[in-house]
Amino acid sequence: MHPRLIECLAAAELHFRSDPRCAGMFLHGSIGRGETDAYSDIDVCAVIEDEHYEDVKAEMRAVCERLFGPIVIWLPEGEQPRYCNFAFLFEHGDELLLTDFDIVARSLFVAWNRPPDRVLWDRDGLLSQATRAPGPQPGLSGERLLRLIDTYWVYAYLDGKYMRRGDVFKMLYVQQTLFQVHVRMLCGHQTGDEGVWWAGDMARLSEHDRHRLLGYFSAADTDRVAEALSRCLDRFSEDAQRVCADLDAPYPIDRELAVRKHLAAMGLPVRT
Repeated sequence: MHPRLIECLAAAELHFRSDPRCAGMFLHGSIGRGETDAYSDIDVCAVIEDEHYEDVKAEMRAVCERLFGPIVIWLPEGEQPRYCNFAFLFEHGDELLLTDFDIVARSLFVAWNRPPDRVLWDRDGLLSQATRAPGPQPGLSGERLLRLIDTYWVYAYLDGKYMRRGDVFKMLYVQQTLFQVHVRMLCGHQTGDEGVWWAGDMARLSEHDRHRLLGYFSAADTDRVAEALSRCLDRFSEDAQRVCADLDAPYPIDRELAVRKHLAAMGLPVRT
C-alpha cells in the first residue's frame, strides 16, 4: 500500500478516536483481510452514534480533505438514511490516490449483525459483538448525469493498478463496469430510463451506439484491454460532453484530465 495512504489512515483513526460521536472504526476489503499490495487502496468504516450521524456526514468532505489532501473527485455511493460510502480521489504531490470511507449509524450496524474484517478500535465493545439494498434509480437529471460521469472516471482509475499487476480479470471487471455506466447514461438520455439489464437495454440504442459500445469487449489480455480502454475513454468523453450540453450541465473536464494523467503515469496508452 502507498505510504501516504497508511499515514492518512493513521490520521483518520486518531481524528475519529478523539470524536465522542464515533463508536468505533473497522477495515474491510483487501486491507481488512490483510491482503494489500503496492496498489491497494483504503476501505475503512466509522460507526457513528445515531443522533450525530447527519452532523458527521455533513462534515466528511472537509474532514477528509484536511486529513488526506486536496480532493479531485468526491463520490458518495450507496447512500441510505443511515449509511453512505464516500469514494474519493485526492492529490499527493503529482500522484492521485483513492480511498473508500464509509460511515454507518450505530443502529444500522447493529441490524447488519456482521463481524468486521478488522477492528481498528471499539469504544464500548459494539463492533466485537457483532445488505445494503440499492435504492431506486432516479431519472437522468443533470445531477444524476454528473454522478454517472464521476462513477465512470473513478472506475477508470482502477485500471492503472490492475494493468500494473497484470490482472486481466479485474481489468475486464472494470471494463464491464465502465460499459454498464456508459449504457445507463445513453439509455437514460435517449429514453428517460437507464434500464435494468444491459443485454436487453442495448436494443433500445441505435445501431451506431451499439457498435461503438462493443469496443469495451474487444480484448482478453492486459495490453489489448489497455488499448481498448483508451478508445472507450475517448468515446465516453465525447458522449458525456454531448449529453451534458443537451441537459445544459457543465462537463467536469478537470476530473477526466486528472484520471487520464494518472492512467498515463501507470503506463496505459491514454491521451492526456
